[in-house]
Amino acid sequence: MPAGSEIDVLYAAGAAPHGDLDWFDAHTHIGQNDPDGMTATADEILAGLDASGHRRALTFAMHEPDGYRDANDVVLRACAASGGRLLPLARIAPGSPGALDEARRCLDAGALGFKLHPRSDAFALTHPDVEAVVALVAERRGPVLFHAGRGIPQLGEAAVRLAERYPDARLILAHAAVSDLGTLAEAAARLPNLLFDTAWWHPADILQLYATIPPGNVLYASDMPYGPGQFTAFASLRCAAAVGLGTDVFREIAGGQLARLLAGEDPLDLGPAPGAAAIGPRTLELERVASYACVAAQLSFHGQDPSEAIALARSAAQTRDTGPTGELLGMIDLLLGRALGQVDVGAERPSLRAVGAVMAAAFLATTPSAGIPDVVL
Repeated sequence: MPAGSEIDVLYAAGAAPHGDLDWFDAHTHIGQNDPDGMTATADEILAGLDASGHRRALTFAMHEPDGYRDANDVVLRACAASGGRLLPLARIAPGSPGALDEARRCLDAGALGFKLHPRSDAFALTHPDVEAVVALVAERRGPVLFHAGRGIPQLGEAAVRLAERYPDARLILAHAAVSDLGTLAEAAARLPNLLFDTAWWHPADILQLYATIPPGNVLYASDMPYGPGQFTAFASLRCAAAVGLGTDVFREIAGGQLARLLAGEDPLDLGPAPGAAAIGPRTLELERVASYACVAAQLSFHGQDPSEAIALARSAAQTRDTGPTGELLGMIDLLLGRALGQVDVGAERPSLRAVGAVMAAAFLATTPSAGIPDVVL
């Protein structure tokens, strides 16, 4: 998902009230062999941090169908050469030959913890190697980051059991734990080591994360190279503002809490989840805009033409309201019109240039309680 000028402007406006934020990205990848075709070098991740004004990131290998030993060494070397800006997680495939030996080797070589991907590496969180890895990490009060997208059976239940059994392990559910987010609020409220990262694109999911999960359990993350830091930072700022989280709390979400955890310290208690009521009243026009904008984004991600969905979102943004809702809808309509003009139907991937403006519109539409950005687009 490319960042666009609209996202850059909106991100800067959202960050300005907080002053200098020490952003620490919990989720970035390095690799050249992922079957999905995405690639990233350490230099590209560092350039992404620079582009968004972010300082540090956890990084780990992308999917490696032929095994992770060489890929882990690439990550370890890159982090050692980064001047402290990149910090390594190792990756293993539980159930594969020598997986636990590789886990121990990487910890001894400087890895701070692990990234485990149940879907791409075809294992369940109930696999005994997973518990063995969590136990290893717990001895060092380190993190295990689990991919927590769709299609992962028992993820939430298994993660809760592991968090209960190993309170010194920091278990991070990636992608806002969209696979199980609706069932995990109670567990998160009592388990400070059950954490959630923000590396996701859908505004309803990110808004539910900020509304229902205690802020001390939320860690900023981008998913680079899949998502640029400017976009995920804008999304986090906007949703945090929508549920009323102030600068002191957001400073911890942006990076302070992750830095504390990686230092082996206990997480700060930042108070209870704001609750769904904190989001405020919903507006039908804005909800319609958001629904069509998200359809357009999904089409874009799959390289399909999003023009009709963008046009429908623009239709939903038309209003005679002259108050704040009308002003916000006017800004959204401007963004969507710009996105429609960026769709090149004849291109191999006609929609990627339009994604930034479409997603900006979607997040503005779902967060009216965060106010109208003071920007010129």
